[in-house]
Amino acid sequence: MRKILLIIFASLFTLHGHGHGLQAMLSHYSTENGLTSNAVSDIIQDKDGYIWISTWNGLCRYDGYHFFNYTTGTASGIPFLHNRILEIAADTECNIWMRMYDNRIFVLNRRTDCIENPFRNIKNGSNFISTLPITVSNDGHIYSYVQGKGIYQLRLSDQHIYHRLFPLHRLEIKKMVIGNTDQLWLVTTKGLAALHVKTGKIEWIKVMLSKNISAMTLSRNTLYIGTHSGELFVLSPTFPYHITRHVSLGKEPISSLNVDSHGIIWYTTQKEGISRYNPANGSKKDFTQEVPAPESDTHGATLYEFGNLLWAKMNHGGFGYYDRKCDVFEYFYNSPDNSWNLSNTVATYLALPEGVLWMSTNRRGLEKLELMNERIRRQYVAPDSKTFGINEVRGMLYDPIHRQTILSNKRGDVFFYQGTNGTKPVRILHLGGRIYGLSCDHEGGIWISNKDKGLFLYKGNTIHHFTSQDRSKFHLNSDAVYETVQDRKGNIWVATYGGGVNLIRTTKNGNGKLDIPFLNRNNWRGMHYPSKDYQKVRTICQGPDGNIWAGTTDGILILTLHGKKGVSATPLQQTEEKGGQLANNDIIQIVRAHDGSIWIATNGGGLCHTLGKDKEGKWRFETFNQESGLPSDEIRGITFSKNGDVWFSADQNICSYDIQKKLLTNFTMQDGVGEVACSEGSAITLPNGKMLFGTLNGVYFVDRSKLTTQKGSMLRLQITDFFVNDQLMSPRLNKTYDYYVPDSNYVRLPSRTSVFAFRFASLNYQLQHRVHYQYMLEGYDDRWKNVDATRTVSFSDIPAGTYQFRVKAFLLESPEKYDERSITVVVPPYLFASTTALLIYFFLIIIGISFFLYWRGEIKRRQIEQMRVLKVGPQEIAFQRDDDYEFVKKLLDWLELHYSDSNIKIEDMVAQSRLSRTSFYNQLKTLTGLSPKEFISDFRLKKAMMYLEKDTCTIAEVAYNTGFNDPVYFARIFKQKTGLTPKQYRQDPSSVQSQGCEEQRGA
Repeated sequence: MRKILLIIFASLFTLHGHGHGLQAMLSHYSTENGLTSNAVSDIIQDKDGYIWISTWNGLCRYDGYHFFNYTTGTASGIPFLHNRILEIAADTECNIWMRMYDNRIFVLNRRTDCIENPFRNIKNGSNFISTLPITVSNDGHIYSYVQGKGIYQLRLSDQHIYHRLFPLHRLEIKKMVIGNTDQLWLVTTKGLAALHVKTGKIEWIKVMLSKNISAMTLSRNTLYIGTHSGELFVLSPTFPYHITRHVSLGKEPISSLNVDSHGIIWYTTQKEGISRYNPANGSKKDFTQEVPAPESDTHGATLYEFGNLLWAKMNHGGFGYYDRKCDVFEYFYNSPDNSWNLSNTVATYLALPEGVLWMSTNRRGLEKLELMNERIRRQYVAPDSKTFGINEVRGMLYDPIHRQTILSNKRGDVFFYQGTNGTKPVRILHLGGRIYGLSCDHEGGIWISNKDKGLFLYKGNTIHHFTSQDRSKFHLNSDAVYETVQDRKGNIWVATYGGGVNLIRTTKNGNGKLDIPFLNRNNWRGMHYPSKDYQKVRTICQGPDGNIWAGTTDGILILTLHGKKGVSATPLQQTEEKGGQLANNDIIQIVRAHDGSIWIATNGGGLCHTLGKDKEGKWRFETFNQESGLPSDEIRGITFSKNGDVWFSADQNICSYDIQKKLLTNFTMQDGVGEVACSEGSAITLPNGKMLFGTLNGVYFVDRSKLTTQKGSMLRLQITDFFVNDQLMSPRLNKTYDYYVPDSNYVRLPSRTSVFAFRFASLNYQLQHRVHYQYMLEGYDDRWKNVDATRTVSFSDIPAGTYQFRVKAFLLESPEKYDERSITVVVPPYLFASTTALLIYFFLIIIGISFFLYWRGEIKRRQIEQMRVLKVGPQEIAFQRDDDYEFVKKLLDWLELHYSDSNIKIEDMVAQSRLSRTSFYNQLKTLTGLSPKEFISDFRLKKAMMYLEKDTCTIAEVAYNTGFNDPVYFARIFKQKTGLTPKQYRQDPSSVQSQGCEEQRGA
């Protein structure tokens, strides 16, 4: 799997705001982090969720993890493309339109991922100049005013740019505002006009013809108009047009107008800051902020409003949010009083609904501010007290018998919450000292562990106190008590810091009073406890087998009670398997999960849990640490949610681990945690599912229902990048594909051996840190698989076929609400197995067969040419070897002289060949396929055919002339061989069907 890492140097710190007490986390990005230039001119977000940043040296796309830069200027190779960008806008198909420094218009085509000139197919289009901002309508059309031409309506769709020109006949446009889908409002040198898009006609608004308009905005189907004389007009935008309100806001020209959701009109003039006009009561107010000099100047105002927050970038500097209750504009970490704050001169900014601000100030670069929405809230047991330690909570307990939550602090106070709703606690006990632990026994008694004053038992509104100074022989051996636990048999085990473990067996004396003996190594011989090690015990827990696990600064000690025989203490036996041991012996807390596994918090060794025992009966452990994704290896407290997930505090953070999915989530400043360190051993889960974590200053209340999303689409998952053989695929960077794969739904790999990878991200910038991902290559994988922190999955050696790559994003607190993206992946077969290759193979086979047949024919022809042929009548016998040829030729020559002799003997033929009878027989049979007798008979018949064809002698004469003594026998043999009688053959020699006389024989 290809891992792609981008290390972002970010200054992360908590900022305390004013007014509403807003808090945010700041991250700063510059060219060192991948930004193409520190001079940022505009910031927008497209409908997919990407952040687009225009600069004076190119365009950037940001997904929260990586900057993807687009080169402008001469280096881009695009004619007339300036390197500086003034402004950008996104249409409904996420194409990015840019107005450059020289007022030319260009567009980034998202399907091809390439920048192009939208007027390139229009005569002289490369010289078109647009001095007004790019205007985008709700239906996705772009409107651009081109000097000397008119207004162009543009749309980039299906790889085509559609143009429509509204000529203005030398009419100069000063401002342009989108009305409804078929109307444009134009401020011209002649006054106010409405351009009707469907008809292309311009309608002049007579009531505004004499007004010198300087600003205009449309809100809630109402047109607001400001003039150079400081007048405000409110115009009904439908026919008949009429003025519904006219008010003077001063004598200075109005430079910008905005209207918020409350109907308040915000405007700027030549003065610094921003002004408010309330139509409901006619009140006006100016707002300014101190702007240190020298600062870069900014003009007009930019407002964003989400929920109860109204953000404003002010005229000539100043930035903040509006406090409606106090009617003031608050600084937002930009007060000049603090040199550590941001600059108060904001060049451009973008506010997102989820509570994230992106901005660039005169200090340059890009700033990201994430508002802390406190999904996890922190409460105080004594919110109005400033007494040291009073809000440092460590002991926690839910009492199921009395249905109350009990907390204690390190000042010696015990607080009771009635129920589980986290109402204001009531302090009922002040014991002094530092209370470290609370536990409840089977009879409802509350055991209070105090590190300074020993052990307390609160039962029936009575407090029983036990210390090492008690006169009883069986007393505590240390007053530094950390924790107690009751086993299955009702025994109480006490963890002390310095005295090891004490055992309590509760009985009643004759007076009915509690008699509580503390058994330890000092007063009971049956307590076989180490004398030096394992003395500082912080935590104690009953294991799944009933044994007691004591966590100390020296490791874990296993205690086993053997009835009256005593207690044995054995150091934890750990496996010798690599990676299966505890990473640290400094134990903070030990707890048992619902499934019986033991979870251990260590100080510096991360979070560990048991995996059972190995073959030798030794415990095996799995460890989670910073390498696993934890924010810290210092684990403080552990608890379990109602669905079985592990929740724990790690230094200043709260984390959860899904045991089934094996996924880890860190909750940080964005969620409301991270300002204060968590307390050791301080975490519980209430019956209603809420979880509490003690800290050095208050208690975190975790309500999982507030950590979910309303719907999965809020996560805004996108496939951001596609790689082949570790190379990022884009038509702008290479020629492998002519379209941008991540924005499509189909990709065919270049070859069967291609290694391909997908990278993806949730584009919800408030929740990114908590989002988890799972993927599946449908058709290859049979289950969903987890994704690591790179958010990249790679595939290699995938069999040929068509697959569906699916990825989903979700929060662990609501995994059923997920966002999903998919793309069809076609893996071609190997080249030798492709359709084209098979066709080639077919034609090659045909050619090969044809060539082979031709070659065989040529070989045979050449062999025949090299053969020596003997012809006897119609028969030809061909020979490759000369000695074979001579052998048969001599026989034929001999028969030519003796065939008419009816007394021919085979021995005579053998004698003239000088071979043995057997050798002669075999050679003749091999060369001719005939025995000697058949060879003589065949030769005589051929001679007989010649006589019958060319001579007039009788049949009997033919028989005698060819060596046959009996004409009748001759006729019978002749018919057997030819299928005709001698007479029939003489009449029609062409009809002969001889079985052997007409064949060629070769050897």
